[in-house]
Amino acid sequence: MGERTIERRLLSEVLSMLGEWQIAEMMEKMGRDTELGKALCRVVEEDCLWEQDDPLSMEDLRKMLKEELDAAQGVQREFFKELIQFVDRAEKTDSQLYNEIGMNRTLWYRLRDNKNAKTSKGNVLKMAICLHLDYWELYYLVNLSGYSLLPRDDNTDRVVSLCIRRKIYDKREIDELLVEAGEKPLFSVN
Repeated sequence: MGERTIERRLLSEVLSMLGEWQIAEMMEKMGRDTELGKALCRVVEEDCLWEQDDPLSMEDLRKMLKEELDAAQGVQREFFKELIQFVDRAEKTDSQLYNEIGMNRTLWYRLRDNKNAKTSKGNVLKMAICLHLDYWELYYLVNLSGYSLLPRDDNTDRVVSLCIRRKIYDKREIDELLVEAGEKPLFSVN
């Protein structure tokens, strides 16, 4: 699947989470006649159902739902496969990453060979930092690993999220901020 198609699906997914008034406000701010405004209108008209005049029957809704479920069938993201894409993009080797985060080789290969194997959330956060992921990539990787990123409720998540949003990837600085927030450091032993 092409990158444009994925971006389009992502945009449609995000827009579907917004209310009509929020999208209308976005269109007004962008200006309906600007290039971005026109593109947003196209996406809303082609991919979203809010502006349809005729309500759909239950049978039509069932058919649409079945088509969407069928299209999603078999599309399952695996943590390790997605992680390797980030590793490749960062131009690192497997061993560079697992050594950098302090993971032993055995666990790394268990993650690779067994899609049900898990690692700690701390390891996932360290991976995101070492790979210089952005916030949404961090969120995606944490969720794929079976955990939730909770920056409002968890101080470690809050510190790591803030650092990543500010493009702070220095392990020592992040550990220092974690300790100041009353949390255990990720990389160094306290």
